[in-house]
Amino acid sequence: MMWRTILLRYCFLLVSCLLNALEAVPIDIDKTKVKNTQPVDSAKIEPPDTGLYYDEYLKQVIDVLETDNHFREKLQKADIEEIKSGRLSKELDLVSHHVRTKLDELKRQEVARLRMLIKAKLDSLQDTGIDHHALLKQFDHLNHLNPDKFESTDLDMLIKA
Repeated sequence: MMWRTILLRYCFLLVSCLLNALEAVPIDIDKTKVKNTQPVDSAKIEPPDTGLYYDEYLKQVIDVLETDNHFREKLQKADIEEIKSGRLSKELDLVSHHVRTKLDELKRQEVARLRMLIKAKLDSLQDTGIDHHALLKQFDHLNHLNPDKFESTDLDMLIKA
């Protein structure tokens, strides 16, 4: 019997608290001070297609390089002539080890992709005359003499190609 009265009191207390909360006046929020909770995705705007056959590789390299704060600052401060001349590629030596590892992996993937394309082209042109010069021209955007490491010469060649 005693438990019943205690339970009844707690239920009454709970109902009265709920009624007070429902009858409370809402707080007026000054809408001029409220910040937009949905950030604008201006950083995620997709750059236009350059028409280069290595466009995807170029975008991936830029995305990885922009994860390094030091390189991103240098890239934002650099003008177009600095970028085209290759002076910015010297900053590659200062990026973090994690970024260098990602760049090395991207280069290995690109070399494998190009090898696969060349093999497919050679297979299709088995009997005809092969333009080896045109096939090697597909490697102009990276240093094919060192296929395992992404170095400043690779960035320089990627920019200038």
